[in-house]
Amino acid sequence: MANMEQRKSSDSSIIGKVAAHVPDLIVYGDFSQEVPFIESFDGVLLFADISGFTALTEKFSMDTSLDRGADQLTQTLNHYVGDIVERLSAGHISKVVVGDNKHQYFLVIGRAVDEVRLAQNLAKASEVILSPNCWELCNRSMIEIERIKDQRAVKARYIKNISETEFDEFFWKCTEYLQNYPTGESNSILRETSTLSPNDELEKSLRKFVMRNILKKIDDNQPLEYLSELRPVTIVFVNLQFDESANTLHLCQAIQNANMKISDTIHVFSGKINKVFMFDKGCTFLCVFGLPGDKQADESTHALDSAFKIFNFCSEKLMKIKLVSIGVTSGPVFCGVVGHRVRHEYTVIGQKVNLAARMMMYYPGLVSCDAVTYANSRLPHYFFEELPQTEMKGVVNPGVVYHYLGISEKTMIGKAYLTKERSEYYPLLGREKELEIYDTLLKGFVGSTEGRIIMYEGLMGYGKSQLLAEIAYLGQKAGHRVVAMELTKVNVQQNFFAIRTLMAMFLGIDACKSYDARQHILQGKLRGVVEQTYYCLLNNIFLVKFPTSAEVSKMDNETRTKEMELFLVKILQKAVEKDILIFVIDEAHFIDPASWEFLDNLLSSIPVFMVMSLAPFSCQARLPCVSAASIINNAKTIYVQLQELKPSVILQKACQDLGVVSIPRELETFLIQRSHGIPFYCEELLRNLHLNNMLIFHLWEEEEEVDDEWEILFTNAIKVIPSKTESLSSLDNDLYICTIRQNVKLQNIMLPPTLKGIALAELDNMSPSEQMVVKCAAIIGLTFTTELLLHILPEWTKRKMNQTLATLVDSHIFKCFNKRKDSQNAQSQDMPSIELLVCRGMVRSTGQESDIRSSVYNRIKQEQLVMQCSIMAFCTPLLQEAAYEVWLKSQKKALHLKCVSYLEGQAHKCRRCGEGDFISFHRHTVEMILVNTESQEDISEQHKEYPFSEAASLIINTTLKNLQAPSFEGMERKAVTAEASLATICSPESVQRTSEGAPLTRISVSRQPSPEIFQIPNADITTSTVSKKLESLLPQDTEKETLKALKKHKMLPEENLKAEEIEKEFLERLDEIIQHSDRDQEKIRRLGSCKCEEIVESVFVPLARHCMAMGEYARALYYLLECAAAYLHLSNNYMAFCNLNTAENLIKSVDFRATVINQFEEATFYSLKGEVCYNMGQMNLAKKFIRKALILLNRRFPFTLIGVFFKTLVEVSKHASHQKKQQFLYSRSKGEKKLAFLYQQGHCLSLLWQLFSLDTATNSKKFCRLAALMKVNSAEESEDESQIISSYTEFSLCCQMMGYQDEWMKYELMAIQRSSHLQVIGGGLLTTVKLAQSLAYMKLCLGNLPLSIQLGYRAHEMCVRLKKPKLDYLVLCMLFKALFLSIRYQDCVRVLSWMEELVVKEERIIGMAYFFSYCLELLLYAGFSFKSFKECLEFIQRNEKNCILMSQNSIMLGLYSSLAIWFARLHQWGNFKEPFEKARRLLRRTSASFFAISGFCRFLECEVLVLRKHIEEKPESVRDTRTKTLKDLDQVLSRCSTSPIYYPRVYHLKAYTFLVLGNEEQSQIYLSKAFKLCDIYGNLLEKSWLEISNEWWFTGKDPMEDLWLKAAPDFPKWEIGMTEKDFPEIHKTKYLLRVPVLDINNPFPEPEIPNV
Repeated sequence: MANMEQRKSSDSSIIGKVAAHVPDLIVYGDFSQEVPFIESFDGVLLFADISGFTALTEKFSMDTSLDRGADQLTQTLNHYVGDIVERLSAGHISKVVVGDNKHQYFLVIGRAVDEVRLAQNLAKASEVILSPNCWELCNRSMIEIERIKDQRAVKARYIKNISETEFDEFFWKCTEYLQNYPTGESNSILRETSTLSPNDELEKSLRKFVMRNILKKIDDNQPLEYLSELRPVTIVFVNLQFDESANTLHLCQAIQNANMKISDTIHVFSGKINKVFMFDKGCTFLCVFGLPGDKQADESTHALDSAFKIFNFCSEKLMKIKLVSIGVTSGPVFCGVVGHRVRHEYTVIGQKVNLAARMMMYYPGLVSCDAVTYANSRLPHYFFEELPQTEMKGVVNPGVVYHYLGISEKTMIGKAYLTKERSEYYPLLGREKELEIYDTLLKGFVGSTEGRIIMYEGLMGYGKSQLLAEIAYLGQKAGHRVVAMELTKVNVQQNFFAIRTLMAMFLGIDACKSYDARQHILQGKLRGVVEQTYYCLLNNIFLVKFPTSAEVSKMDNETRTKEMELFLVKILQKAVEKDILIFVIDEAHFIDPASWEFLDNLLSSIPVFMVMSLAPFSCQARLPCVSAASIINNAKTIYVQLQELKPSVILQKACQDLGVVSIPRELETFLIQRSHGIPFYCEELLRNLHLNNMLIFHLWEEEEEVDDEWEILFTNAIKVIPSKTESLSSLDNDLYICTIRQNVKLQNIMLPPTLKGIALAELDNMSPSEQMVVKCAAIIGLTFTTELLLHILPEWTKRKMNQTLATLVDSHIFKCFNKRKDSQNAQSQDMPSIELLVCRGMVRSTGQESDIRSSVYNRIKQEQLVMQCSIMAFCTPLLQEAAYEVWLKSQKKALHLKCVSYLEGQAHKCRRCGEGDFISFHRHTVEMILVNTESQEDISEQHKEYPFSEAASLIINTTLKNLQAPSFEGMERKAVTAEASLATICSPESVQRTSEGAPLTRISVSRQPSPEIFQIPNADITTSTVSKKLESLLPQDTEKETLKALKKHKMLPEENLKAEEIEKEFLERLDEIIQHSDRDQEKIRRLGSCKCEEIVESVFVPLARHCMAMGEYARALYYLLECAAAYLHLSNNYMAFCNLNTAENLIKSVDFRATVINQFEEATFYSLKGEVCYNMGQMNLAKKFIRKALILLNRRFPFTLIGVFFKTLVEVSKHASHQKKQQFLYSRSKGEKKLAFLYQQGHCLSLLWQLFSLDTATNSKKFCRLAALMKVNSAEESEDESQIISSYTEFSLCCQMMGYQDEWMKYELMAIQRSSHLQVIGGGLLTTVKLAQSLAYMKLCLGNLPLSIQLGYRAHEMCVRLKKPKLDYLVLCMLFKALFLSIRYQDCVRVLSWMEELVVKEERIIGMAYFFSYCLELLLYAGFSFKSFKECLEFIQRNEKNCILMSQNSIMLGLYSSLAIWFARLHQWGNFKEPFEKARRLLRRTSASFFAISGFCRFLECEVLVLRKHIEEKPESVRDTRTKTLKDLDQVLSRCSTSPIYYPRVYHLKAYTFLVLGNEEQSQIYLSKAFKLCDIYGNLLEKSWLEISNEWWFTGKDPMEDLWLKAAPDFPKWEIGMTEKDFPEIHKTKYLLRVPVLDINNPFPEPEIPNV
């Protein structure tokens, strides 16, 4: 027990962890000697070789995806690998220790090592070979051997059988020779060093043998398993072969000298020596660049430069050296610990490691490198020479191998051209402001006597090179003298390289191959500039041979340099007298100090215009020299910091790079999120996808109609025509679109090596503690909570975490948020700041110090900020991905498990919404273990403590206790069709869900989601004059049927009175609830607002990802479905689509096939897909999925009319049975699983009847009605009042749409009456509010605007008191429309102000879209502004690519159409086309909802204005335009059957269409119909416009003034508090639809046919 405690103590101590990396030979060795030293002894050497190891690494690297080969290979090594070859030798061995006082290395040499090496070729797999000397020293009686022909070495077959006692005796006798082998009481300990007690001296000595990277992590107390990573590195193998005459002393000294040179050379670039060993052929050093903590962006260049220096030194300076060979490779490898906990080594393993070793041996006597290193170095090609292919043992397809030649002075003249070439077919994108700055400064430079500099600063990949290539082109195009060059990192170390090369290019000698050619050109150009005696000053810099004159020969070196620079200045001075001289220098941070000094002097004396690009000096290891800092800080220098590209530009760039005109939305989102607006990142991501064959290219036809397909649901909206499409089309008429290959999961695509290297370089610049925090945060995701981070950090305190986080925030690695919503908003914004930062440079030069006091103050302040911060996020997604990928698979799984255990307790809705599942009773249907959370809440939330409990309950129970619900009446009714087709008024963009899971009005939701648009119309036409008014208004084919039905089923006066009384009582009940609500405000305040959106982002989405990473696929599916339902609740169809795609890929995956999917979850999966399709307007596909879901829910829906007939009989009987029971009180008699099925059935049937209502087929009405009836029965079976009321409301709506007036009114009243039985707490109260909202919507659609307004105001008041902002802004949307159509402008402005405050505070993108849409309507139809057109336009441009908005087709149709109307009215036809085309593409994807019809009517106005334009300007095009416009007018008329409030607008536009076509008689007929319909439906807004049109067209005597055009575009703003008295002509400020003059003889000529 004492030994165990001692071992545990030592294992957790620093010395124990350090000693585990060092063999006993060192731990118990002599540390008193000066290095290098040799220590000799007799011993046994065992060499175990894994047979075919190189081939094994090749296999793992080739067969394993996602660069995980090295990870799997290491796991295999740590457990077991067969076919091990062992070779033993014994005898005299020498331990050699080399190094210095900081770093030391050991190796063994001697005869035993040589014998083992000689025995290498004798062994085969699974064999043990004994060297001659080893066999001599063995007890031969115990070993059975096999002689090897012609060899003294032998093969051991087995150890002879001996008794256990004899073996133990023999074993312990052997241990007497092992000084530090555990014996006695400690024999249970594997290694004696694991019990070491703290010893500072010993620890100090041992630390010299361990790499600094490892020591830092040990000191940071990081667990052993966290020392291992997968990362891209550069490997350098150095092999030194010595002359056979070299003795031990020679070898010791040579290895010491080589070690010191190698250490000094690679240390500058953070390279490390991982191993030194003497075996095979000489001494080998394994060096690694890019280990954890050492990553640098140019490591390949550093490695090659170091290798060349090492090669030259070792070849020339080492004694007894025979051959030096170096192999350099780059790629992903395992970097970490291999071995046991008490004895292990830090090593690198992977295919690239073995390739470097093989190249070192198969390409002797040179520095060789692989193709990856060659490409990554970005060095000029003339530094390399391609080597012939050589077959290397165990290596398959090594690729091209290069001989690195090093840097040669002679090759550097004129080899610095811009590598980025400008192409007119691939124009520069997104840098218009940067070019504008250049153009402005260049114009101001003309006539200047001093130089001027523009410096464009940006990190690697920001597009600096392409920007400078564009500037060079523009300068040349303008006729200026332009010299452009690009530098590389090696140039900074080459004295005067930048100026020498720049002047060589200026003088035109850069392309000369011989000195005499250069000399000849120089003589011609220098004549008359300076005296010929000074020509020889150019000999050294231009490699020419002018004779040295007497004057020059007398000069010392310093004087010669000054005279040479003066010579160059005179050359330039002569040149600027004729031309404007522009110098363009790319990668200017690589300018050498001597060149900076020359430029500093030059700019003060000669007017040279210079354009430079450079990386921030803060990101480099060195500060700028004094001259560079002087230039940067000079007042004449303009310093421009490049920003990231906008998402819209990234989209254009992607299309440009791929050569297509369209990409899928999924790919667009992937590029925007991962590229972070950096052009190079976008290019690399696309290149990686293309090289891995993940993209497919198709021909694109502009007008092609695409069939309904789930995979392309979000594909067609992203189309970008490049700016050069016309020129491209002239060359090739084929245009292409890009799609993603099936089963490709973009979210699982690993970073390309180039991007990963960039991110790891940033990661490695951090301390070990900072790296650990970043890596653990990467497991959680882009956004993370500090509580979860602390939970998964290994044995960290909160104080330590906060200190580290403060440093990372200060370094702009993380950013703080006070709440989750802030982080979501930051991520959803296009970019934090796209504005250019133009300023004077402010950099420190070498020798300047920073303000330490200020830094300390800022650090303390930052820590305080972090302590208050609960949510943080990565500033760059690239770093998060790279940090995540360095974890090993086993490590990630363990950390993901920690995250799941922490999050599962929070996986439910917020407290405000009842804390249940988003899919009602979901957890009760799955056969899986979930962490216990609070029990599933009642769907109606009856047991939740909510306000309005006592007073409101008493009011309702006493007010309506005597009301009875009417029974279900006969089903055989005559249908009334107002137009050619039926359509639901329910928005496909949003399915209303109650927060308890009860569907409400289009409400189809049994989960608990989203208000995002309650759209339930109904009728309220109770006057006896309706039939007379409709008789002359409706289309001819429906007039008779409509009139007949209205006469037959007209409501009696007493029925009207009863309906009016019930509606009045309902309003009074709402008033009393509101009046008594103040007493419960404190309870509401304690409940807070809804947090579901934050919970989805911070809990459910991460849980799904964590479970996927762990391999817990059943649990992952559960959370993916919850995510999809939650996103539909939040009206984010795109994210729901993405989660369902992930779920589908999971279900189809090989790993999941062994799991039997739960029937309920499969049904829910199809139900959610159907809902997304419905919201996106894909009705046929939605039907398909909903039918599948109902089959799985055991609620099969018939396919044929016969089936509908018999099914209807069954459902009618079932409904009658339910009505007889009249169970009004909710009772939990059903099990949770049964309720889950019933609620999901109701949800599916709700969607299904609405889908059939959109079908124009004759029999669709019967299908529609059956689905609505089945929905009623499912609700009644659940015995949930909220479900029942919702189903009655929907059935009423269904009957209204089909013209069954009696039933629609009765079931509307039934819903109102049934609500009296609800408890006015929790879900009961919420259902009452939603019922009020639904009724308000129904009355709005059907023209009962006064009642709609009354209901809207009351619903708004209750939403405010209930703190239901998502429901509230939908109520305000409907309230505004009702007020606007009633011309109550003052009230409209008040409602808009409420709406603005609400959506801005809650940051609801859909609410903001409605808000700006209404602001545009005020501009277009009211003649005043609440927000200016510019603000509206900026909102649309900034958010049109928002994934949530892109799925809201009806809203976007209205927004785009409003923009198009504005531009058309103002005759800005160039701006008109884009929004008009966008609106046109959305028509097919919209339903017949109120908001969709509103948008469609605005689009019709656009078409009518286009028709007028064609009549005036292109009469030959009128016929086609006329046909399309009339067709769309008829289509909208058919859709208006569900929203007849818009009939007047359609007839108004139809009247104008016939008028401009010359049919005045027909125009007057339609105008008259429009007037009468305005009176019926109360559309006063349209009536005011009609009156002006009528006067303008037919009755006016004098020309009217167009007050709208007069006020545009700067309309007066209506402020809060203003009245109509402040706008005296407000009702006359309407746009005049003027009539063009037609050619009476030939109004619309046929288009001319060109002669062939």
